[in-house]
Amino acid sequence: MTSEPFADRKYIKRRDDAKNHSWQFQFENDPIKESKNFSDSIYGSKEAAFTAAKEYRDAFLRSAAELGLVAPDGSPHGSDLPVNLNLSPRNTSGIIGLYREDRPRKDKRSQEVAWIANFKTEAGKHDQKSFSVRSLGEKQALCKALEFRRDYVVRAAATVTVPAKRDLIESHVQDLNFLLEYIASLGDESEVFYFLSTINNPLISATEKQDMLAIRIGQQRFRKLVLAVWHSKCAITGSTQFLTAGHIKPWADSSDAERIDPYNGIALSPVYDKTFDSGHITFDDDGRILISPLLAMNAPLLGITGREVISGLSANHLPYLAYHRSSRFLVK
Repeated sequence: MTSEPFADRKYIKRRDDAKNHSWQFQFENDPIKESKNFSDSIYGSKEAAFTAAKEYRDAFLRSAAELGLVAPDGSPHGSDLPVNLNLSPRNTSGIIGLYREDRPRKDKRSQEVAWIANFKTEAGKHDQKSFSVRSLGEKQALCKALEFRRDYVVRAAATVTVPAKRDLIESHVQDLNFLLEYIASLGDESEVFYFLSTINNPLISATEKQDMLAIRIGQQRFRKLVLAVWHSKCAITGSTQFLTAGHIKPWADSSDAERIDPYNGIALSPVYDKTFDSGHITFDDDGRILISPLLAMNAPLLGITGREVISGLSANHLPYLAYHRSSRFLVK
């Protein structure tokens, strides 16, 4: 028998062992993966199983192409990700594409510390860009490396034509931007020190750091969305300064969906944010302030009059406010 009947074996492999005689369709290109076996015994012959595998492959690739997940011919050509979106084995920072390097200087009398950003040259060669901690300081060196990585990924994304692939890369760019915004928001030097010492801690694994950073990025994304809902103004005073975008239903009590729902947030000036978060004030469904008996005597000293009303409430805020009144408000 010639091999002619078994031509066109793209994504199809032969499996032959003591218990299995079949053809396997296997597609392993992100963002979709698919695998299916076609047994000789089920389809009646080796040839019939191969025909069934080809028909399945062709139907699968047609559907994937219609969804924009692969190129029209079913091949990954031009749709492979030009940047790595996973932590490499040598990564210790928890930030994809970045790591911190600490090595002896040439004179061996001091250490050369730098944040390194990985990238590919136009020729496709892997390369690195170094940002010296000695010259820039720890925070600035990290931010410069993040900016370089972000700008490189943005350029690389321009070469991707498959929408699903582009979405993956653009999501990575958004994460880098939110991480930069989060670092910029760390005004207190102790907060900066704690953050940097955490991601530089060799006793914490890269995956643990990545999880921690995901929370920080999520918080920054949440803050941005909440401020957009409240037009970057305090819901009570209208002030645009020193705003906090806090959860109405606390993060610890919320589901994953509730944690990122911008309607589970409220923009408040410091005094109102602190007293709301601690349960010393809350609001009814019309936005009128309710003051806890525990704060009644000190409220005027804090500038809380009892006549405050928040405007801009929507129906989406009300379930979260109801939870705050019932579970967080201090009635005695």
